[in-house]
Amino acid sequence: MNVQQSSGQKKIREYFLEFLMLFLAISLGFFAENYREQMNERENETQYMESFLHDLTVDTSNLHKSLPFLNDRVASMDSVFRFFKANPSADKVPVAILKHIKRASWAILARRNTTTISQLKNAGGLRLIKNRRVADSIAKYDMRWMRIESSYDRYMTNQHAIYTLEEQMLNAFDGLDAYIANDGYDNQDNIPSSGFVRIDRQFLNQYLNLLAREQTTSRQDARSVIYTISVTDNLIDLIRKEYALK
Repeated sequence: MNVQQSSGQKKIREYFLEFLMLFLAISLGFFAENYREQMNERENETQYMESFLHDLTVDTSNLHKSLPFLNDRVASMDSVFRFFKANPSADKVPVAILKHIKRASWAILARRNTTTISQLKNAGGLRLIKNRRVADSIAKYDMRWMRIESSYDRYMTNQHAIYTLEEQMLNAFDGLDAYIANDGYDNQDNIPSSGFVRIDRQFLNQYLNLLAREQTTSRQDARSVIYTISVTDNLIDLIRKEYALK
């Protein structure tokens, strides 16, 4: 091997080593940057979960508060039905039934805190959730709440219809003393403890049919709330476990 060949082979080895060093430097830089991104995403994911955990505790509290109102509404509807079953020709109702008529017209529907989940959706944060069990549980929770929220418009529409029928059916003059005395915040406040209120029977059939439909949907809403409480509580426990949060 002559000197020229030896020199050429040496340059090739040098070029190869330079290329190898450059390749390793780029690769290490890439891996380091990728690692930093993963750590940042993991940190962001944990921060989102901390915020979401707070929202979930508010949600489950709201659900628990709404359930008794739904059950009380159903019970009052049942009392109204039983009264007219026992008194099919009644043209007046005792004030005890009037209170049930008033209570049957409303409930308190739960609202959820959407702060964090809206951020996750709008900012593409859902892709940060690498834990598949958590991601699937969040999707299930979201679907349950969308079902509850879908009932809001129906509730407001039917509540307005019930109020309208009450106004047409109940004799206002029999309730004037209660209306004058009422300084409370509830339509049951200051209803006398005794007496009767006359009713216009031409609206009674429509009223009872609408009330029957609302009783069914109120029972469905109550069952939905119970199931959503379970889903939300399970999600809370899962997030606390998977992210070591309190």
